[in-house]
Amino acid sequence: MAHRVVLWTPVARAEIEARIATVPGADVVTVADISGLAAALPDSEVLVTMGQLYGAETAKLLRCDGKRLRWIQLLTAGYDGLMFHGVPPGVVVTNAGGCYSPMVAEHAMMLLLALVRRLPLMLANQARHAFDRSFLPRLGALDGATMAIVGFGSIGREVARRARPFGMRVIGLTRSARPDPLADEIHPMTALHEMLGRADAVVLAMPLSAETRHLIGAAELAACRRNTVLINVARGGVVDPVALGAALRSGQIAGAGLDVTEPEPLPPDDPLWTCPNLIVSPHVAALGSAAVLHCLAELTAGNLRRFIAGETLAHRVAIP
Repeated sequence: MAHRVVLWTPVARAEIEARIATVPGADVVTVADISGLAAALPDSEVLVTMGQLYGAETAKLLRCDGKRLRWIQLLTAGYDGLMFHGVPPGVVVTNAGGCYSPMVAEHAMMLLLALVRRLPLMLANQARHAFDRSFLPRLGALDGATMAIVGFGSIGREVARRARPFGMRVIGLTRSARPDPLADEIHPMTALHEMLGRADAVVLAMPLSAETRHLIGAAELAACRRNTVLINVARGGVVDPVALGAALRSGQIAGAGLDVTEPEPLPPDDPLWTCPNLIVSPHVAALGSAAVLHCLAELTAGNLRRFIAGETLAHRVAIP
């Protein structure tokens, strides 16, 4: 019996279609929008899609017409849309695992290095053709510095893997506080304020949930050192943007690099744009590598084989 799979994605579509075609027993239907999903859903057991496509309308459609649906394979690491809107009872959810993690970690390190080495000031000098070294007293270095990674999952671990060769001491914060060879220390999330006070760099790499929304607010930023650089490659909602803007303007922290914002996209008149020592990238940390597309295709095909064989799926995530 064929297992109907609905593929709804603007990313890695051709790669995934080609890999699914090699899985015996799989019947894939590719759709371009939610109306196509509505037409294909009643006969489908599997939905392969991007997390950002899962909004209130998608969740309602799945509850009403996804009676045969048993599994959602996300092509994103994040799954906050599913957390907020829910999934039908009994439906298993898996995410993209570590496919994006190396790219996101590279981007996090790029933002950190650019801020610590004052690259925006150098580019401003270059634009006005000025050999200006007045920023020298504000130059920093990663060697000997301490990095706190909040959320020590796949992305957090890849950031740690890149930070340690720079001579950084790595502190991980997780709910489980399980020791990890990539971290010099691991602490529970209850130690957040204490660890912020020890860190020269703070990297946010946790999922967005009701518990983590505005996890970094005025009190947390006040706990940071004045030389601390904050990097957010998680979700914009984990940082209170008003508190961050105030901390940057007052010099409470030395700088921030944001690949994600709240709201997103950041409106042209948002006050964050004019904050000092801030770099905003347009949510591109996970993009730019063909290896990611092939990883997504391999992961999806591998999980589909497990699904058809009745085996446990890889990269399951818990949705309340």
